[in-house]
Amino acid sequence: MVDKLKQKINLQAEEIISLASNLKLKISFSESITGGLLSSSLTNVKDASKIFEIGFVVYSNEAKTKLLNVNSEIINKFGVYSKNTVEEMLEGNKAITNADIIVAVSGIAGPDKVPGYEIGETYIGFMFKREKLITKHIFSGDREEIRLKIVEFCFNEILKKLKDMI
Repeated sequence: MVDKLKQKINLQAEEIISLASNLKLKISFSESITGGLLSSSLTNVKDASKIFEIGFVVYSNEAKTKLLNVNSEIINKFGVYSKNTVEEMLEGNKAITNADIIVAVSGIAGPDKVPGYEIGETYIGFMFKREKLITKHIFSGDREEIRLKIVEFCFNEILKKLKDMI
């Protein structure tokens, strides 16, 4: 399962780079649960530098507030694993990078449970230019599978949007 996911992600990354490069679009990521896996999955492929300049791995609350200017009151009121926090991560990234496509992710990969949340519970935000979409998902599997499934899902959504732009 893991090897198949990795192969699929690699093919998705190749296609994203090709399409985004042809459209002259830049992509940036704000990652928590994935811990840099979105960025590394994209940069594993040749020519990633044509579309990817910077990504943020903001694993702690402090990193989210310092690097992406996420309002700590939002985290305190709604939780770090929330639509509101992911929206702030998108906006913070946009203010710094002005990328055309931004993805932000926050959630719980396990194995330990967090009170009030399910393992695999993830909020994923996309910003295409100024259009935002933030959704909640529950991914199954162990820690590695959950993180890979998140990357696969995000890359799939990016590809859909890129194909719509052609």
